[in-house]
Amino acid sequence: MLRLFIRKSMDDELNEQEITVLAILNGLYSKKQDVLLTSVSIIGYVASGRFLSTSKQADRTILQNIRTAIQSLADRGIITIIDQNGDNYVISNEGLEVDTENERFVVVELWEIQKIFSVANKPFNVFSFFCCLVGTINNATKEWHMSQDDMVELMSCSKRTINNYLEQLEKMELIYVHRHKKHRADGTYHKLNNSYGRYADKDSIIRAAQAYSNTVECEDITANIDRRAIKLRYNAFCNGAKKYQKCPAAVMELYKECLLYNKSLKSNPVEGVYDGEWKQGEALDLSVFPAEITFKKEQRKLSADDEWGEPDSILHDFTVEEIFDFPTVSELQIPSKAI
Repeated sequence: MLRLFIRKSMDDELNEQEITVLAILNGLYSKKQDVLLTSVSIIGYVASGRFLSTSKQADRTILQNIRTAIQSLADRGIITIIDQNGDNYVISNEGLEVDTENERFVVVELWEIQKIFSVANKPFNVFSFFCCLVGTINNATKEWHMSQDDMVELMSCSKRTINNYLEQLEKMELIYVHRHKKHRADGTYHKLNNSYGRYADKDSIIRAAQAYSNTVECEDITANIDRRAIKLRYNAFCNGAKKYQKCPAAVMELYKECLLYNKSLKSNPVEGVYDGEWKQGEALDLSVFPAEITFKKEQRKLSADDEWGEPDSILHDFTVEEIFDFPTVSELQIPSKAI
């Protein structure tokens, strides 16, 4: 299987197209030969896993970017073109080899670059971002937890772009991101940095993320909710409001809100009265909801993200994420007579 070696020192020197082409040239060259015979078409094939068609605009753009990158690498003296005939090249091996003993480098598998070029909307940019991201991972733990602000500085792109590329790579299952449900307890309330790594190392990432969170004094994140509005809707339900009659979806939505309400009281208790009518510190009685909705936590399976955590035996003590992952009304199959 072809493997691509990329020098980490090249991140700041090369643009996205140059990084991609140089990585592919590295994968194609052989120590047994003094030169590399290649072409724009071959490099395009390695990147995409297929021969690119000049009749397609997207393919033509990739091919043109490859031509431009080859010439740019040659002009800057990073590679040496010995001979050329149109899109066909004879390139010296000098500059293509990565000294894995003395240089810091990133290894990318052939299937990874081909997955990116077959799915990403800006394949050169996403591949360059992927290489840079993978280059920050701790080889021992298979995980790292760089802040988004640091990513912006390292990768010279906006948070919006970073989130876009991360989302694409997650959907491709090239990376796995463990999103901590905690914020720092140092007065800043900054969210704990997400932990990330290659998707294949998901289990190791989760373990390393747990170890990382244990080194930081932090607190669980709770939702910012309007308790007064939820209380009013709850009272309306208890008083037989028409909105909730024969409407299981509305009842389920209210039940989720009431769970959040009660959970928020544990993390942020408030004593006293609200408008002189009700005590804000009192939990809502969930027994008023149909039995088909009020099921126990122990009957639910923990998600993959929670399997390394300590289970909580307190009834209905769900996380915010768990609450919004509840089954839909159609899955529960609540009979209308239960409402």
